[in-house]
Amino acid sequence: MNKYESMLIVDGALSKDDAQAVNQTITEFITSNGGEILETLDWGKRQLAYEIEKKNQGYYYINTFLLATDKIPELERNYKLKEQIIRFNIIVLENN
Repeated sequence: MNKYESMLIVDGALSKDDAQAVNQTITEFITSNGGEILETLDWGKRQLAYEIEKKNQGYYYINTFLLATDKIPELERNYKLKEQIIRFNIIVLENN
């Protein structure tokens, strides 16, 4: 398994609880696919540097996790299917 870090921006029009629930579904996907969440940082609601999909604010979450490489495409698909997620990225921190 590799160590990854993923930042996601959730639509700022949602309530804080709803935004946390969106991040929770992502972390549950990771753990249900044999991964392990190492750390989750909640940066809260912030002003976006530029407008994304006519939105000016978003909730920022950073998840650090272990996951098998073959599960990353499924995770990306999961991000894309959630309309509440307006941006995301996944980077490899370490290869084991």
